[in-house]
Amino acid sequence: FYQCFMYTIHSLIPQKEMRFMEQVFKYVDRMSTRYIDELARLCSMRSVKGDENGLGNARRMIKEKLDGMGFSPEEYGKADEASIVFGRRTIDKKKLVLFYNHYDIVPEGNENAWIAPPFTLTERGERLYARGVSDNKGALMARLQAIEAILAVKGSLPAGVAFLFDGDEETGSITLSRMVEEEAETVRKITDADLCLWENGRTLPDGSPEAAFGVRSTLTVTLKVKSSNGEEHGRMGAELPNAAWRLVWALATLKDINENILIDGFYDDVAHPTQADIDVLQNYPYDENGMLKRKEISEFLLGLSGLELKKKIFLQPSLNINGIESGEPWKGFRHIIPNEASARFSVILVPYQKADDILLKIRKHLEANGFADIEVNADAEGFPIRTPVDTPWRDVLSRAAANVYEKPLTPSITQLGSGPAYLLRTVRPELPIICSCGVAALDSGHHSARENVTIQNYINGIKFTIATLFEAGK
Repeated sequence: FYQCFMYTIHSLIPQKEMRFMEQVFKYVDRMSTRYIDELARLCSMRSVKGDENGLGNARRMIKEKLDGMGFSPEEYGKADEASIVFGRRTIDKKKLVLFYNHYDIVPEGNENAWIAPPFTLTERGERLYARGVSDNKGALMARLQAIEAILAVKGSLPAGVAFLFDGDEETGSITLSRMVEEEAETVRKITDADLCLWENGRTLPDGSPEAAFGVRSTLTVTLKVKSSNGEEHGRMGAELPNAAWRLVWALATLKDINENILIDGFYDDVAHPTQADIDVLQNYPYDENGMLKRKEISEFLLGLSGLELKKKIFLQPSLNINGIESGEPWKGFRHIIPNEASARFSVILVPYQKADDILLKIRKHLEANGFADIEVNADAEGFPIRTPVDTPWRDVLSRAAANVYEKPLTPSITQLGSGPAYLLRTVRPELPIICSCGVAALDSGHHSARENVTIQNYINGIKFTIATLFEAGK
């Protein structure tokens, strides 16, 4: 009798929660116009570095939302900084999900390149265009609205929820970095969670929602050469050192024509993939033909395709020259011997590489190859993070996605962009961090004049967040 009774109770509870969830979904549908209007208000705020009015308005709007939902928001930051905003609501004996987002955005760039004013949310067809609508205000607002909808219908949360909003993610998360250094215990309390849903998530071209189980880190290095005390006429090229040539020769020692990075010890700490990683890669729907067509090329580097291409993309580090400058070519042809040259390159790190270690190896490499005179500058902070792809949280997200999308959840090894997730892992190494429950797509155009989300992805992002919290509450 007891076994039958307990079986009945356990059967009824999920069904009751399911009914609540369905009611919340219907509420979201009814409120969709208001939700988009609210998103438009946040997107109207020019919250870029240096715009204290735009950053302040965005921060106040977020705090008002949190306060209205009982999160008692707090701030950390100096008067001239874009403060960190955080708040939490715990539920006794329930899991707690932490959401990380950022309210700062990149500048709008050339306004003439936009189809509409960048800070006016504009609907064209099924898409919403504005600076920040995808990166990262759309996901930020969708997550807040998901909580608001649950509370409006159910009156309580199915799981604990915490928010951490960064105000200068696009410029290095300086405030959060200092907070980790100066107020580590406070950050440990903020990040006392069972799961962190990072920044954003996206829908793939086949319609499936993605969950990325890592966040990369990038080391950006600037090399500077000064070969003499001034430029000279080109006729002096047989006798005077040329800064541009010296820089090119130095860069050529870093990587060979077969894409092998030649820095001693560079690959020492690269993690070996697990069988679960390989299984995820084999099933990941990377659109090779679409990418080749979009870039108008006939093949990928080294002629790779299939599983080997996906291994290269998701598991291997890369070193990329971002730009080279010498001789002021924008002034037209100048028949000179340049005495100064500079280059910037980025190193995309993978677990378990660390920026400070790789920078030290770069310095040693240049010295060993006779380029000790070259000035090396870099901000060597950070490291990439990974969460095992076979974590139980993957099942939670899969069940949640099944309530919203026609296609099942697609796991991926890591998001390809970088972010400050390492700061959270610095104080809480065991915290699972997954990029999911977002509103973006492959064609959302982050940082571009075509930045957008589809209306359907935005509404689904709200519902996916709702479903995830109900699943977490089980």
